[in-house]
Amino acid sequence: MFFTACSTTNRYKVLSFFFDEVPAPQSLQKTGYDSLKTNSLNKATIAKKPVRVKIVSYSHQGIKDKSCDDCHNKEAGNAPMDKQPDLCYACHEDFSEQFKYVHGPVAGGFCTECHNIHNSKNEKLIVRTGREMCLYCHESSDVFKNEVHEDIEDTSCFECHNVHGADSEFLLE
Repeated sequence: MFFTACSTTNRYKVLSFFFDEVPAPQSLQKTGYDSLKTNSLNKATIAKKPVRVKIVSYSHQGIKDKSCDDCHNKEAGNAPMDKQPDLCYACHEDFSEQFKYVHGPVAGGFCTECHNIHNSKNEKLIVRTGREMCLYCHESSDVFKNEVHEDIEDTSCFECHNVHGADSEFLLE
């Protein structure tokens, strides 16, 4: 397994991204767990806390193709080849050229505010779904005090707004 050379903290970050209920490094030290010697794991602890696999359904095309070096520079410790958004625009459309009005994070080149660059359990590699995505940055009190939004109940923001940009104000479709 390639994680054995990583620090305990880095290994935890990677594993907890893919799997639910990965024990924090501090709790593993309390149970006597040694990540390199699995035979020292307290089996009673495993029986009490089954690990459920979190299925990552969507992957960036570069991950699927195993073409990491399209985005990462191996000679520079796998650092990105370029900064956002230029790295993204090497393959993806530049929305600032397509729309009259561009959403703030898009205009600022902050693709990873909304998209995970490698894997996600959500389509289009988004980090949150539905209203949760929009209300992470936009205050719900400000959104719902607008009379247009009074009776929208569970309507998704995406039904009226284009998240990247539009030719009309307020990113309306």
